[in-house]
Amino acid sequence: MNQRTFIIVLAVIAALLIGWVVFNTTQAEAAPVSIDDITTKWWGSGHADGTSEAFVHWNEDEPAVVPERCAKCHSASGFIDFVGADGSAAGSVEMPGKINDVLACITCHSDPAHALDNVTMQSGNVIEGTGSNSVCMNCHGGMGTASAVDKKVGDLGLDEQVPEAALISNHYFAAAAVHEGADAADGYQYEGKTYMGVFEHAEGVSTCTECHDPHSTHINDIPNSDANLCSTCHSNVAGWADYKKVSVSKVDFDGNGTVDPIYDEIEGVKTKLLQALWDYSKETTGSAFVFNSSVYPYTFIDTNEDGQASDEESAFPNSFKAWTPRMLKAAYNFSFTTRDPGAYVHNAKYVLQLMYDSIEDLGGSTAGMVRP
Repeated sequence: MNQRTFIIVLAVIAALLIGWVVFNTTQAEAAPVSIDDITTKWWGSGHADGTSEAFVHWNEDEPAVVPERCAKCHSASGFIDFVGADGSAAGSVEMPGKINDVLACITCHSDPAHALDNVTMQSGNVIEGTGSNSVCMNCHGGMGTASAVDKKVGDLGLDEQVPEAALISNHYFAAAAVHEGADAADGYQYEGKTYMGVFEHAEGVSTCTECHDPHSTHINDIPNSDANLCSTCHSNVAGWADYKKVSVSKVDFDGNGTVDPIYDEIEGVKTKLLQALWDYSKETTGSAFVFNSSVYPYTFIDTNEDGQASDEESAFPNSFKAWTPRMLKAAYNFSFTTRDPGAYVHNAKYVLQLMYDSIEDLGGSTAGMVRP
């Protein structure tokens, strides 16, 4: 073998070795996460927390079952029933769900669940082409609707008292309803106003599972990187504790004279909406009221008028009942925003619009504020 042939052979062998290394590295990176990893993530998630109120709320009921209207999202058996993976009709829950029945692999991983590609929101609007997000969206679309508010107030004057009224809420963690904005139309949208539709974040971070690990529900990590998903674009984000520091729009939405991160802007507008509700309630009904999001039914008479819900005030007999149509609409939007703790990421402009219009309708001051 001459020198030239020897060099060619060596080059071919080197190329083959490099190709083999690249192939195996790629295969390793593309390999599915192990069952052990998935199980560890799942056990640490809220979806597997068998002690949470979401799964034990009905334990003392007679019979101890999850009612059909709740079973879709509060029991694995209920969701399996909803998608028809148990042989029942798809799109409805036929039987009560089991108690203490946390989500499991078969809840989301079945042929009927994988085939879902649209979601009917609480408003009745259908979001098409939802693909793998369909499973998430079916349970994170909330429960209350603006139409429920309209049905309750009927033809009453805006400042008349609504008989036997209570807070109408969109339930908990309705991230899909917030994210889809006016496309879902689950916030209370005032006539004559325009609203932000689905929030298109950025390429690669616009769907549920692009941002959230479906098993842990935490924000996805970037493989083989020390960076987190948000820090690739937001340099001041080093971890989850920094998500609330992100500021993109550079607008003083709440009118406090300072351009704050969008989370703080939303919190500032929430404070102004609560004040507008308090002022309107005191002037119109004679009773001021306060929210306590951790105690049912969440709205109470502010007996000492200090704007705070004390333990004594946060008692069922002291629940606020002097609702008017204006208050029910505005309080629904406050609850809609508050019940999704990630609203500042999911669709900040939509919730800011809803709250601004609520303040305006109550006759509160919007001086210095900016409506997106």
